[in-house]
Amino acid sequence: MRVVVIYLLFLIVGQAFSVGLGLSIDPYSKTAAIAVFIPTYYAMYWVAWRLALYMVEGAPKAVTGTTGSSDGGAKAAAWLFAPAVVAIEICD
Repeated sequence: MRVVVIYLLFLIVGQAFSVGLGLSIDPYSKTAAIAVFIPTYYAMYWVAWRLALYMVEGAPKAVTGTTGSSDGGAKAAAWLFAPAVVAIEICD
């Protein structure tokens, strides 16, 4: 549950940054403001997820393909997928 709370905090800060960036460009060009705002808005979901996982678990270990260790693969998969991974883990 802690990772979700941290994710939401990073997401709020990131989305505020995206809105501020878009509004700062808006007086010069509305097209450029939208072109900058939309990618940063959606990128913040990914960035916030990575930062939240880093804060909770630390950097993921490199997966070398050794047999018997499935925890490293699960941790690497959590870094690659969306926050839905947390929802699936909570449901299990």
